[in-house]
Amino acid sequence: MDTKGTKSKNTNNFIVQGSILAIAGVLVRLLGLFKRIPLAYIIGNTGNGYYATAFDIYQIFYTISAYGIPVALSKLVSAKVSKGEYKNADKIFKCALKFSIVMGLLSSFVVFFFSNQLANAFGEPMSFLALRMISPTLLIVCVLSVFRGYYQGMGTMVPTAISQVIEQIFVVGVGIGGSYFLAKYGTKVGMLLHNENYKYSYGAAGAIAGCVAGAILALAFMLLMYKAGSRRFKRNIYKDPTTVIDSSYSIYRSVILTIIPIVISSSVTTVSGFCDHFIHNKVMDIKGFSELKTANWGIYSGKYMVLVSVVLALSSAMGMATVPTLSGHVKKKEFDIVKSKVKSVIRITMMVAIPAAAGLAALAPSVMYLLFSTTDVVAPTLLRIGSVGIVLFSLSSITGYILQGMSHLYVPIKHALIAMVIHLSLMTLLLFTTDLKVYAVALSNNVFALIMCILNVLAIMRILRCRFDLLRTFGMPFISSAVMGVAIYLIDKVLCNNGFSRIKIIFSIIIGAIIYALIMLLTRSVSAEELSRFPGGRKIARILEKIHLIR
Repeated sequence: MDTKGTKSKNTNNFIVQGSILAIAGVLVRLLGLFKRIPLAYIIGNTGNGYYATAFDIYQIFYTISAYGIPVALSKLVSAKVSKGEYKNADKIFKCALKFSIVMGLLSSFVVFFFSNQLANAFGEPMSFLALRMISPTLLIVCVLSVFRGYYQGMGTMVPTAISQVIEQIFVVGVGIGGSYFLAKYGTKVGMLLHNENYKYSYGAAGAIAGCVAGAILALAFMLLMYKAGSRRFKRNIYKDPTTVIDSSYSIYRSVILTIIPIVISSSVTTVSGFCDHFIHNKVMDIKGFSELKTANWGIYSGKYMVLVSVVLALSSAMGMATVPTLSGHVKKKEFDIVKSKVKSVIRITMMVAIPAAAGLAALAPSVMYLLFSTTDVVAPTLLRIGSVGIVLFSLSSITGYILQGMSHLYVPIKHALIAMVIHLSLMTLLLFTTDLKVYAVALSNNVFALIMCILNVLAIMRILRCRFDLLRTFGMPFISSAVMGVAIYLIDKVLCNNGFSRIKIIFSIIIGAIIYALIMLLTRSVSAEELSRFPGGRKIARILEKIHLIR
């Protein structure tokens, strides 16, 4: 038996599946970024502040009720499918569906009927309309998460990837249209009630209506996919010789016990974000910056975080692909394959995150002008501060998923709790003792991610008894990105010396990508085998091999 060939095939399939989800994730974030551009004009920073408040609260309930379902279900289903137990895999899916419907109904009920109280707790009472608008989404995404987790457990990321793109298309289209029309209606309401903030409140509700529409269409697509594949599913179940069927009680217990650590782990990050928003608003009120707090948070969430999330989509997608595959290999004690996959996914993540961070730092003012037509200093300064965080959060995210995939579920939770305590303490200190304002949030978040990275990487090295090639994994992407960053910074300064120009900015970005790629190729920092693992990478590798740029 060709063990080496099998391992290579498994690793390639793993990378391809992760890449499919990563490409969809980046496309989804880009579509989300596209939505934010017109929103900046329609509802401004204040409206984006209301939108952010409603979405932050939604994220808390989503994390509790739905976030852990895809990862947990994919892990449980993958374990059964790897042993050919399709009957048990089907029963896990159906039990998870019932569980999710109950959780979704409860979450939607609480958010809708307690919207005023939740909005007031954040110090943003005008965000209650957006909260009511988004509340039904919780039920829909709970059910949607079950289907995504089921397909991921079956070893295919394609349905999840397509459904994410469909969802985001409608999030963008309906969100932009809804914000425009409801903002106009809110203007009339504001004139009657002598409060112009109703324009932004209704506009934020319209923008968030896209989330409801997107979730409905994504679920409809997944239902059609499930119906189309029902014959194949039934055939697998019919051929399954399994005679011992898991009880509903044991399945619910397994689902809940698998979800709990994932939810707790994610909740730490979500609660940390919640605390960022809450503490920032309260301290700004105490220091007399009540009017500035909403606008600043609108910039932070509506411009800075949206850009950062595009890059972080890669690590999130690769991480989701990592969990079910690593779980199967760990159960079979195939630790050589586990080590290979861990090193591959970290290296690929760094090859994208480091140059993206360097590029955004070098072109921060130009990128903000390109996307949002803004020349204020807050957004680009946040982007430069947070560029380090892009690399750190990407690494902390992917290493957290790796630990979950290796069944060390509570290790990243412990690390996240330690990091959160230090982060929140530092942020509160900076907000009270300095005039950094929203910059303090970005700085302390970098510290959070740094601590997570160090602790997670050390844990992985200890568990797998392996060492990483620091030069190849981190060094060469960093050196190549540094050279690229300096080059495009100087090019941008020369081209945009007399004012910003979108064509010149796009030209600088393209030149930067070419410089980075050439340095990585000329220094032999990427191989043909690594490139071939990406969708379409084999054709590119063959072309580069012919001109001797890769081997």
